[in-house]
Amino acid sequence: MLMLLGMSVYGQQTVTGKVRDVQTDEPVTGATVLVKGTSNGTVTDVDGNYSIQVKGENEVLVFSFIGYTTLEEAVGSRSVVDVSMEVDITQLSEVVVTAFGIERDKKALGYAVTGVGSEDLSTVKQANVVNSLAGRVPGVVITQSTGGLGSGSRVVIRGNNSLTGQNQPLYVVDGVPVDNSGFGSANRNDPNSQTANTANYERVDYGTGISDLNPDDIESMSILKGPNAAALYGSRAANGVIMITTKKGKTSQGLGVSYSANFTWENPLLLPDYQNEYGQGSNGDSYTDISDLKNNGASWGAPMDGSNQLYWTGETKPYSAQPDNVADFFETGFNAINTIAIEGGSEKASMRFSYSNSSFNAIVPNSDLQKHNFNLRGSSQVSERLSVDSRVTYFHQSTQNRVSQGTEGLMAYVYNMPRNMNINDLKDFQGDGFAVNSWSNGNGNPYWTLNNDRNEDFRDRFSGFVKTTYKFSDNLTAFARIGSDQVAQKTERVEQPGHWFYQSGRFNYANYKTGETNADFLLMFNKDLSSKLDLSVNAGGNWRLNTYESQSVSGENFKIPTKSIVASATTTIPNYTPTQKKKVTSMYASAEFSYDGFLYLNLSARNDWSSALPKSNWSYFYPSASLSVLIDRFVNPAGNFLDYWKVRTSWAQVGNDTDPFQLSTPYILAGAADSYLGLPILTRSTILFDENLKPENTSSFEIGTEFSSWGNRLYGDISYYKIVSQDLIMRVPYPAPEYDQFNTNVGQMTNQGIELMLGGTVVKTQDLTWDISANFAKNKNTLDELIGDVENFTFSSTNAGTVTVLATVGGGYGDIYGYTYERDDAGNIVTDDQGIPQRNSDYTQLGNYQPDWTGGLSNTVSYKGLSLRVLVDARIGGEIYSGTDAAMDGAGVSAKTTQYRENGVVVDGVLASGEANTTSITAQQYWGNYSSIPENYIFDQTNIRLREASLNYRLPKSLIKSTPFQSVSVGLIGRNLFFLHKKIDNFDPESSYSTNNYAQGVLFYNLPTTRQYGFNLNIKF
Repeated sequence: MLMLLGMSVYGQQTVTGKVRDVQTDEPVTGATVLVKGTSNGTVTDVDGNYSIQVKGENEVLVFSFIGYTTLEEAVGSRSVVDVSMEVDITQLSEVVVTAFGIERDKKALGYAVTGVGSEDLSTVKQANVVNSLAGRVPGVVITQSTGGLGSGSRVVIRGNNSLTGQNQPLYVVDGVPVDNSGFGSANRNDPNSQTANTANYERVDYGTGISDLNPDDIESMSILKGPNAAALYGSRAANGVIMITTKKGKTSQGLGVSYSANFTWENPLLLPDYQNEYGQGSNGDSYTDISDLKNNGASWGAPMDGSNQLYWTGETKPYSAQPDNVADFFETGFNAINTIAIEGGSEKASMRFSYSNSSFNAIVPNSDLQKHNFNLRGSSQVSERLSVDSRVTYFHQSTQNRVSQGTEGLMAYVYNMPRNMNINDLKDFQGDGFAVNSWSNGNGNPYWTLNNDRNEDFRDRFSGFVKTTYKFSDNLTAFARIGSDQVAQKTERVEQPGHWFYQSGRFNYANYKTGETNADFLLMFNKDLSSKLDLSVNAGGNWRLNTYESQSVSGENFKIPTKSIVASATTTIPNYTPTQKKKVTSMYASAEFSYDGFLYLNLSARNDWSSALPKSNWSYFYPSASLSVLIDRFVNPAGNFLDYWKVRTSWAQVGNDTDPFQLSTPYILAGAADSYLGLPILTRSTILFDENLKPENTSSFEIGTEFSSWGNRLYGDISYYKIVSQDLIMRVPYPAPEYDQFNTNVGQMTNQGIELMLGGTVVKTQDLTWDISANFAKNKNTLDELIGDVENFTFSSTNAGTVTVLATVGGGYGDIYGYTYERDDAGNIVTDDQGIPQRNSDYTQLGNYQPDWTGGLSNTVSYKGLSLRVLVDARIGGEIYSGTDAAMDGAGVSAKTTQYRENGVVVDGVLASGEANTTSITAQQYWGNYSSIPENYIFDQTNIRLREASLNYRLPKSLIKSTPFQSVSVGLIGRNLFFLHKKIDNFDPESSYSTNNYAQGVLFYNLPTTRQYGFNLNIKF
């Protein structure tokens, strides 16, 4: 017996080793190591190490872990068996996060969902993380505001579905919706007028809620496209949902610390092309009187010959070109994002804490933004059946000199500077008696704005949730969750005495608060009804409370010029909006039937009760259904080349309510200074509100297919959709004399389009991998009907009313209308007797700002520890009106205005009598007239650009094995590097000075977009 025992012990041997990721070389924690054909096994520790007993040299070890390809290794005579496991892309792509944070097999979904991983979001970090989606997700159009630091981005998925709503998706973080509304004139509109705040005087973009998220805290994003994918999220899901999952700590022994840094510099990507031949003046004249000179601030003066002439400061200086005076106004911006994260845990609990500090210095002098993100996420398996997950996040942001855009914004005093002016002369911005120093009477000075006026804002945000999950049985699980998102924003603006618009000084101090609290529960039941039929049922409810309040005070005419306190203002106007509440209660359910692993039917239903709607209509119901069929089982049952091939279809309805207090016509109480015989005055609003308002209704149909073949070496996804929105809530003209408008349900709007994605692995060897993917999306939007004889809805109009952006019946959302030249029947331009072209008195459609199609091309090349990522995206078609180009031409500063300076021009046209025009006009007359005709400033937005590029290197383990570091990577990064093709000369064609519906399709003195370049560093301890 002892001999047999000794032989048995002698035959066993201990095998140790380490399991790593083949691409990152990082340890794989929790991987299973099993002796093939036995139950003898173990798991790897936090460092990827394992130890196992085997009986002899003929044993085979099987290594497996979720998301990786199973690997087998013969032991042989080795006592140490180290392995590197490859990520199984096919397996990873099968699981996606859907409504309520539930993970589902992608093969079972009957609608399109696109996932984006943390590496795509954090390699080239953005102040607004949603900008990283540009070019990556088909059907998603992102327009970034050019408002500078911390400004927002407009995200539209599968077209615009509402005329007055935001049309942006719902953002859900860890299953809890977050508020994405913004403050400031770029994000809101006067509730008492459908066209208020739509002119182009001044707009300030304070950013939106999604820009508060830290990219380093995000694990993944899932983009649920349109109502089909998001029906269970209710009224706000008509425009799709962006699901964001944040990182958790790892349930393993030990404590991990990571540090990441991202440093970038930025410069203007594109500046206007200027002329450098003619300086300040008018009609080619020179001036000896300073008053005359400053009354003519445009660049219509004499040719710059270097002779000493009167300068706007009162000095005599060489009359010479300053070709870089606009470029020299800008500085090199510097951005630094530093994040430190601590995570750890045991087998039953985990924790992750992170702190991120973001510091942004703009390309504009004395303009900066600071962000602080604190995030704590913890989870615990309290018992075999009970688990708890929670997160709390605090965010603080402070900004100085956020740039305003528009004809009274900062760049209005930069782009049109005389071509002989030295930008440094403006730095002495204040003269005697607090007066502003400027080259033109009544004009401004950008350095006054940035160094003398006060412009600050602060934002604090608390968000978080607590979720408890209880497993009643193997078939029944339930969770209850409560989450809240609370935002407080303070803005402080002071125009100091001497300001060109506010000589006696003006201030505005405002505080805004928004909040959203959600409480929800969900019961989840799963049961195998037979050997082939499975059933999954979810049922739950949600209670949501939205709050909003604001208070502000504005004042003018300071008693003490150096004091901008409230008591110093001679005139003050207080404003207060008491807390507005909106409650929505919901019940919902879904059921999924799966048959034999290839047929999946999903049905869902939801009912909302909204306090913003009248009692007769506050309850509204909407269903959805989807079907997914895996046909690869019949086409290629052996699976030798086709991994899977799915055909899917879905149909859904989603309701959409409105803001509070939209059901009864209000009376407005006049201010304290206005009264009648000492009695208060009440004025009835000129807007009639429909007491029987109904919810908007959006119906969507989708059909598509997706496939993967040869081990995911080739994959694709194709979708066609049609979305119809009815009973649009909006204001239309009202014929009765006592009202101007009627707020009611009208019209129908349709979006339909196609989305394509194709990708694969071009090269795949042990050391080299090259992955490439391309996407394409095309959406067609039409406004089918409004009400009665109302043919259009106005989004915005220029100050002078020469250009209007509309939604037109039979046309599209975002049609641009404006004036054109007056022409005769033969198409000839009609001039007056002085030879000046005439403008037509009727509006003509000049374009539409929505793109014809969008696309992107992504390449990732990996060689050992080196990784190159390149993203090119395209926006083809769509038009934009550039009021900035028109103003530059009118001021004589643009390169094109050198034409006709010497001899004038006879416009090729005819007089009203039909005779040919023979009268010559000056260049100043020509370009002054030319700049007043909007048709000359409609530009094609087509552009293709290198959106992102990064080159990262992960240091080999051999170099850091004697250091405390687990991994170290460094890289070079760039964003918005250059255009491969564009059709507009002076500005970025995607520039926008608002995220709101009411200011798209036009440009007015926007800040230039920037080119960013720098490096990143990631260290794990």
